[in-house]
Amino acid sequence: MKALRSLIGSATRAKILLYLSVYKETYPRELTINLKLPLFGVQTQLKNLMKGGVVTVKKEANRQMFSFNPDYELRKELLSLLKKAMLGLTERDRSLYLKPKLVPRSSRKS
Repeated sequence: MKALRSLIGSATRAKILLYLSVYKETYPRELTINLKLPLFGVQTQLKNLMKGGVVTVKKEANRQMFSFNPDYELRKELLSLLKKAMLGLTERDRSLYLKPKLVPRSSRKS
């Protein structure tokens, strides 16, 4: 994780990218719960990744769902790097990213 953090520049951003590499799509609250990160930090890093073209957002009901941008030029290389970084994590750290995916609460509004 230390090598990835030094390359990417932020521990929070590195964790978000690792999480996205496993689950393909997520929303900010899921990241805060599973990765035990503050919501403001997650929102800031997602905004930075969007500005850089790394991730895209689509709105589903009240939720913003983030995923890797399929048009990002370095997407394949980034995913390969993240896969390699995941293999370098300890079992304990790896288990943080391999939890069952949260299912968003459904809205009661019809």
